[in-house]
Amino acid sequence: MKFETKIKVAAGAIILVMSTVAALPMIVNRQVTTVMSELRSASNVERLQLTLLDMLLNAETAQRGFVVTGDERFLDPYHSAANGIPTTQEALRREIASPEEAARAAAIGRASTVKMQTVARTIELRRTQGMAQAASFMAAGAGKLQMDQLRELIGKELAIYAQRRNDLGAQLLATSNSAATVSLVATLTNILFLGGMLIAAMRVLRQRDAAEHKAKEAAVQTQLTNERISLQNDLLFRSAELMHSLELAESSDESAGVIASYLPRLLPNLAGSLYLYNNSRDILERKAGWGSVEGEPDIIEALDCWALRRGSPHAFAGGDGGLACRHVQNPDMDRLCLPLVTQGDVIGCLTVTGTGLVHGAEDQRAWIAQLAEQLGLALSNVRLRVSLRQQSIVDPLTQLYNRRYLDEVLKRELARSSRKGAPLCVLVLDLDHFKRINDSFGHEAGDAILRKVALTLRENIRSCDVACRMGGEEMVVLLPECGIDNAIKRADVLRQAIAGGDVLHQGQRIGATASIGVASYPEHGTSMQALLHAADLALYEAKHSGRNCVRVATSDPLALPLANANEDAGGI
Repeated sequence: MKFETKIKVAAGAIILVMSTVAALPMIVNRQVTTVMSELRSASNVERLQLTLLDMLLNAETAQRGFVVTGDERFLDPYHSAANGIPTTQEALRREIASPEEAARAAAIGRASTVKMQTVARTIELRRTQGMAQAASFMAAGAGKLQMDQLRELIGKELAIYAQRRNDLGAQLLATSNSAATVSLVATLTNILFLGGMLIAAMRVLRQRDAAEHKAKEAAVQTQLTNERISLQNDLLFRSAELMHSLELAESSDESAGVIASYLPRLLPNLAGSLYLYNNSRDILERKAGWGSVEGEPDIIEALDCWALRRGSPHAFAGGDGGLACRHVQNPDMDRLCLPLVTQGDVIGCLTVTGTGLVHGAEDQRAWIAQLAEQLGLALSNVRLRVSLRQQSIVDPLTQLYNRRYLDEVLKRELARSSRKGAPLCVLVLDLDHFKRINDSFGHEAGDAILRKVALTLRENIRSCDVACRMGGEEMVVLLPECGIDNAIKRADVLRQAIAGGDVLHQGQRIGATASIGVASYPEHGTSMQALLHAADLALYEAKHSGRNCVRVATSDPLALPLANANEDAGGI
């Protein structure tokens, strides 16, 4: 084969490999775009499922309020739910693609219809036959069973979509790894072809300086292309790592720390800050920063940033004039501000500064915009998970932890006390004559008393202690690493604080007292059930001793017959 023919064949092979490498980013980007679209769809379904659950809960709450009061105004949430549920279900059907998802959605729809029919039946009974008949119908428990089934169905659906997000993240990571492997193979192939060309040129035709010069130029171009592709693949890989880490974050502050650790590698030679809206959405707080960000404000307002005003990225070229944001501290530095938007809602902004940022490479600004979009979606998912977790473990009336959280934390603290040999005390607290307060002043007064007592508990316990509402007027306080003597003292402090506090309701001062039972691990029980039972028995002894007092569990769990305790349970 002639030398010229060899050169042509080798050049053609290099062009083929370079074309393949050049097309790789577009293929990877298409796959990434598809995955991001599926992630957004999964987020929409989760949001709609939560909206459906909230509507059902509002309808059930409205039903209870109407049954108790007979006031038609309490049915406003029910009517809103009756009108909104079909719209929400229709939106869910538009988001669903597979038959399996459609079947699960249909099951939830049927359960929702049955639940709303039960609510409507209860309301009709209250209107036509009075409160007693409606209360009897509610006491049968059909509505509760239907609501429990809906919670289970929607909870399983949310778990399925959470797993889908994890799978999509893994798919994104696999795509990045595959792209990196293809790039490496292409690089090695290019090197082999170039090496063969150079050896042939040096051995056969040294006089062909022009051809050798062209081969070197091709080598340089190939190297630049490979470096660019390698950099893009590295950024995609690190971006996938960042998204996966954010999927595991448990709070917005933890997410900000994760972002601050990754952005120096995702945006090398640049600096910037991450701002997020506070809970009241009146200001944005600086949650993270990287690079040289000295002088960056810790707090900005939405009107301080043109990107937040416009809802789109805003670039400012330092030294060339132009429209600068009010929060800019160094007007000589290029700056790019990008709003973090998810589902049409602005949750914060990302500011990036660096030399040549505005008039530099367009692909760099496109990469920053893509990264901001991913961060907005990930941070929105984190907030959604935090909100769901908070709703599942916190009692909405008192803002104390609920029975579900108590079961979790008490098992954990018992295991810790067992390992460390440390004491653990439980206080079971019950308000005295609480039914009398409800009967005399109304349930609103009772709710106000419960909120006041909950606030008193939070203000008079340690940060490591846990206060929970068991249900009704009964509350539990866990005291880790606290001996029985200190627990008794703490219980008496709480008792006095509750007795000394009152609330103003409709011009009247209303107060309450509490009886408290104290039990300690391991003296009075080594299991969760035994410890709570011992504290309950001590509580009943406090009730029998005249109320508004503290009693300690006895070593003999049968010291106070359970039958007598149950006898007083309804009127204490």
